[in-house]
Amino acid sequence: MAPFRAKKRFSQNFLVDQGIAERIVDFLHPDVSDTVFEIGGGQGALTERIARSGARVYSFEIDRDLISILREKVGRYENSTVVGCDFLKVSPGEYTEGKFKLIGNIPYDITSPVLDWIVQNRSSISLAVITAQLELAERICASPGGKEWAPISIFSQFFFDIKMAMHIAPKSFYPPPQVRSAVMIFSPAEKYNIGDWRKFEGVVRGAFRQRRKLLRNNLSDLPGISKDDVDNVLEGLGLAENIRAEQISIEEFIKLAEALPNIT
Repeated sequence: MAPFRAKKRFSQNFLVDQGIAERIVDFLHPDVSDTVFEIGGGQGALTERIARSGARVYSFEIDRDLISILREKVGRYENSTVVGCDFLKVSPGEYTEGKFKLIGNIPYDITSPVLDWIVQNRSSISLAVITAQLELAERICASPGGKEWAPISIFSQFFFDIKMAMHIAPKSFYPPPQVRSAVMIFSPAEKYNIGDWRKFEGVVRGAFRQRRKLLRNNLSDLPGISKDDVDNVLEGLGLAENIRAEQISIEEFIKLAEALPNIT
């Protein structure tokens, strides 16, 4: 049993399966030429393995009680630094001038903010290995046409190729969560271009506002856009008037956003 009592307010579930920890770090392929950012070092299951590779590793941990545990565990590695802070407030330029790899086991309640951080700092990320709740991972990796396809799928896949690397059973963590987890690999991929990201984001979020409603009805609820506007754009793009948001690909959302009037 782990010596540290997990705290509910931090949604802590510590990886204790050493074989799984080894596999997760292998997905990152750390070596002496790398700088690695770790989101929440916890009890150091991943931290120490990354440090052994020779990579320069910064482990960001918000729990003060864990910081001393982490520092004791990896203190002998000169290439390892434990930083006591909220990862979401980290500015990469304070720690490295070049690109970095990213790794972390992300609690469900901060997954969306972490993904936003990843998107905002995408130009500096060479590879990311992220562990999250399986249900959420399935949404992030989803394809158009299924019930899992959602704004989080679109915004993540706009900038990254994402693949599901493995599933993890609850027993691999302490305390064991009530759900399965999954490891995802994010590889940067600048596949799409959009002139007005804020408009694109607004159109995507608006399209999924009520999943049971047709796309045309959701979009016409956006300020400054009428049903006639939507119908004309759908017809011009060759999309059926009874189509739903979950059936629209990223490429089609880009065309929608470009063709629709500005959202007021």
